[in-house]
Amino acid sequence: MKPGRLVLLGKSLCWSLGVFQLARLLGGVYYQADYMGPNPLDKGLNLLGWWALFFLTLTLSWTPVSQWTRQPWWKQLQRLTGLFSFAFVVPHLFMYVYFDQEHNWSYILPDLWDRKFILLGFVAFLILLVLAITSTQNWQRRLGVNWKKLHRLTYIAAILGITHFTYRMKVGLQHPEVKTFAIVITLLLLARILPFLKSDSIPPVSKA
Repeated sequence: MKPGRLVLLGKSLCWSLGVFQLARLLGGVYYQADYMGPNPLDKGLNLLGWWALFFLTLTLSWTPVSQWTRQPWWKQLQRLTGLFSFAFVVPHLFMYVYFDQEHNWSYILPDLWDRKFILLGFVAFLILLVLAITSTQNWQRRLGVNWKKLHRLTYIAAILGITHFTYRMKVGLQHPEVKTFAIVITLLLLARILPFLKSDSIPPVSKA
């Protein structure tokens, strides 16, 4: 199959999965659906965070996958999965502010201080907000070589996200899903860092 068709297929799958899960979760919370359990708000917050982390992990994976398979078309899925991660984070934050904390900043500000993982999640949201805004080709041209440097913050967002998710779920790294996310994100981070470390460790060839 030609790369163009593979990209189209990949994007179609991402759109189908992302839109379906987002509609299902938001509808389930709003209509108090049975599949959301006895506490739809709490489960909705957890699942929105799960899917945000899922799409963020996918976004980080496309570059190493394209390198390992020698198929550069995988990278063309990065922007879409990154935007879907942000699309799940937005209602996650909205539900926390307006429903969980009743949009009362006298509750929210102390909560940010008392439960540091909430603050970490908020910082991750701000990073994803900046990355979403600057994901267009216009911003790529405006930022030039700095665009790639800026979008390396995706790794910081992932680290903050998995930390936030771990404490939000109240299960620690012993939970299989949390452990899986942590391992995969760590491996992806190492796959990004190790080539730089190896290149720096190679001594320059002396000229005769």
